[in-house]
Amino acid sequence: MNAAHLAWTAAVMAVLVGCASPPPIERTSTDTVLADWSRRTEPLERLHVEGQAQVHWRDEQGEHMEQGDLSAWLDGDLRSSLRVTKFGDVYLWYGATPRQVWVFDFVSDPSTLRTGPPRAHQDAGTLAVRPAVLRMLLGLDPWPREVVVSHAEDAVLVRGPALGGQLEARLRPGDLQPLTITLEFSERGRLVAEHRWSTGEVWVEFAPEARRLARVVDLHDGRAKVKLRTSHAEVMTAAEMDAQATVFDREKIAAHLQPDVVK
Repeated sequence: MNAAHLAWTAAVMAVLVGCASPPPIERTSTDTVLADWSRRTEPLERLHVEGQAQVHWRDEQGEHMEQGDLSAWLDGDLRSSLRVTKFGDVYLWYGATPRQVWVFDFVSDPSTLRTGPPRAHQDAGTLAVRPAVLRMLLGLDPWPREVVVSHAEDAVLVRGPALGGQLEARLRPGDLQPLTITLEFSERGRLVAEHRWSTGEVWVEFAPEARRLARVVDLHDGRAKVKLRTSHAEVMTAAEMDAQATVFDREKIAAHLQPDVVK
């Protein structure tokens, strides 16, 4: 074999080696996903969010849509309060504890306050759920230890029992940010949160170690759809959250707003 042939063979081998497929990316283990998610969500236990909300729902009178400015206070799995206003006037106000939800509805005529267990308000909007469910859908709490991680072509999948139902989350490979989070319950049905990263992301103030939030999250349950657009988010201390106790107090809010009907 002459020198020219050897040089040509070496060049071909170099090209073939250079074009070889890269080694497969190491798949993320369940323990790694749980630890990473916990580290990035634990700072988000007490959260205050400002932005906009768009609520779509359907009832016997047809299709409805309202939108306005959103102020939300999420105090762990203890309580939540989400207020939607337009030009300063309250249109909708959702509050919840693990055992009870309430909805002030000033869109309807007459204005109404509805109170009941979380499963009683499937037609009042997807925000009428117990705090732990809302937090899980928004990706603010650690995954349950019982979940199992698997891999699809375009997502990391997290599946398992959660909050008395079944959880399925699709995470973006690499940074493990949520794409969709689904909770399914035998009584309430299926709740889905779609985290839309194409619209941008929000850094959480006072929590540089926390995961960033998708600017837009769509929540839907088959009857209602809520689009949450976050413009600002910040963590709060326990003392700061306690100072906002009025926003969780249904009786004080009712005394101030004076709805026409209480159910």
